[in-house]
Amino acid sequence: MSPQKRKADRFVEHLEPLQKALEVYCRRCLSDANAVEDVLQSAIGNAFRDFDLFAEGTNFRAWIFRYVNLEIKATNRTFWAKSHASLIEEPEADDDWRLNFDEAHFDALLDSPDAVLQHCDEALAGAISLLNPLERSVLLLKAIGGFKYREIADIAGVPMGTVMSSLARARERLRHQLVEYGREHGLLSRPQTGKAAPHENETNDVENGEA
Repeated sequence: MSPQKRKADRFVEHLEPLQKALEVYCRRCLSDANAVEDVLQSAIGNAFRDFDLFAEGTNFRAWIFRYVNLEIKATNRTFWAKSHASLIEEPEADDDWRLNFDEAHFDALLDSPDAVLQHCDEALAGAISLLNPLERSVLLLKAIGGFKYREIADIAGVPMGTVMSSLARARERLRHQLVEYGREHGLLSRPQTGKAAPHENETNDVENGEA
């Protein structure tokens, strides 16, 4: 077997278990949904070209995601340039929602999350698409790739503190979107008022000598 054939076989062996995750990550991160196949082909081609540099026994998953992430960033940059707005200048989501955050409905979401989650795949995908590029990338690297903070920092090329803060903001925005979706579609109801206080029965028991 030729060295090139051995290289190709080893590369495919590493790549095959990750292909689905790479495709999902691309689909969620790209501004142009039609670019998924081209981005994957280009990223995988570049990774195969450099595969001789990969050290066996190290983290191939993080290594290949780095190539895909670089290709996504380049493609998004081109997309926004054609739309007369650079990726860096892509507007971030408005933070005014923080002022009107509905705590009651959020409590209802925590009490019965399935009531919302089973209906909102499309809404969640839409909410992810509204995150700024770094927040979206960090969130998906954590959710899809299962990477640790340090690995995400290496893949995204940012400090680990930036990864942690971006992930926290992304999760907070998604929680808000889930609450809004559940409220707007009648899947959540505010806690009823006028209920007995949590310890009322205990108080009555004490008064009746049953404690």
